[in-house]
Amino acid sequence: MFGVCTAVKEMNADKAYGISHERSPMPAQRVGQPPGDLFVIVHSPADPRFERHGRDLYRVEIVDVIDAVLGTSIDVPTLNDPVSIKIPKGTQPDSLLRLRGKGLPQFGGGARGDLYVRVQVHIPERLSEQQRSLFEQLRTAGSRKRASS
Repeated sequence: MFGVCTAVKEMNADKAYGISHERSPMPAQRVGQPPGDLFVIVHSPADPRFERHGRDLYRVEIVDVIDAVLGTSIDVPTLNDPVSIKIPKGTQPDSLLRLRGKGLPQFGGGARGDLYVRVQVHIPERLSEQQRSLFEQLRTAGSRKRASS
């Protein structure tokens, strides 16, 4: 077949951030012929810290029930440096927090995707006597509030 190149070259690159699946034609080998296609297959290892969906990244963070109720700050890894994010008071299980511009860059430059943090709330299975007593006090206080409304 005329003009078909079947060469395969393997390369290693430190970073393959922002690679997309766009196609652009290769110039024709001879004047007057239609341009051809160059197919590049990129295999990049998955980062165990994130799940990728296009330019957006997702990760799960687990917080204790007390931190979900009262609010806290946690450090979250990003592609560059960790950032501190605020877990608002009253955060519900499976809440999704967005860190704008902390995802993958667009191929060829431009805007970055977002990093989404899904907050899971850890409910303790075993409590000390003191912890149990405090939770019982919270239950009682909540019951009084509901009864008076």
